[in-house]
Amino acid sequence: MLADALLARIFRGEYPPGSRLPPERQLATDLGVDRTTLRMALKQLQRMNLLEARQGSGIEVLDYREHGGLEVLAAIFALDDLPLEGSFIVEALDFWVEVFGMTAAKAIGRMSLDDLRQVERLLDRAVAVAGTPDALVEALIELTDELARLSGSVLVRMLSTSTRSLRRRVMELLPATADVAGTLGQMRRALRAAAVARPPEEDIRQGIVRNLRALTTGLREQLLFGAPVTAPAPRARRRKGTQR
Repeated sequence: MLADALLARIFRGEYPPGSRLPPERQLATDLGVDRTTLRMALKQLQRMNLLEARQGSGIEVLDYREHGGLEVLAAIFALDDLPLEGSFIVEALDFWVEVFGMTAAKAIGRMSLDDLRQVERLLDRAVAVAGTPDALVEALIELTDELARLSGSVLVRMLSTSTRSLRRRVMELLPATADVAGTLGQMRRALRAAAVARPPEEDIRQGIVRNLRALTTGLREQLLFGAPVTAPAPRARRRKGTQR
């Protein structure tokens, strides 16, 4: 998509914040597209608060860190061929840990017995495919989506949907540095214990966050001290609810 290509250029700093885009005719020629297609892409980026049309002075590039929202973050992580600096993915990793801790704690706190059994089935499915990276990622996405649904919060479910591409990128990288299957087994046992004891939601959240931080230590070290990380080669994916 043309909007994705422009977003990548903005993110890489080719069009830095405060700069003006080239005139429309020149930009369309540079990108090899007609002006109608270009205008549609520009409108999309304006809706994402990445560009602002200023009367008489062209289109200004806004700072995505100041003006962008979750849709910008989701679009960035959905670009498979866009190398991301390790420190940026670590920020995303920390965000995912906190959001997942909150989501899972809310879900566990209100689970029925049938809900518990459903989550256990999803955990078992993920463990069963742990040796197949693509299948494991899909199983983990399904598990986290289900926990968001069980949280009972519309806002949590919307947040989960908006960050699906971020979750996917983290989950694609995680198996190379962590024992995901072992952690899922521990989660299954902890889930049953929490369902019986019904501890306070905050205690559940803190326990989940603590375990996830331990799980992601290896990936965190790789990201901070290694090279920029590029997602695996693009492939057919189920992008339920993701818009780019």
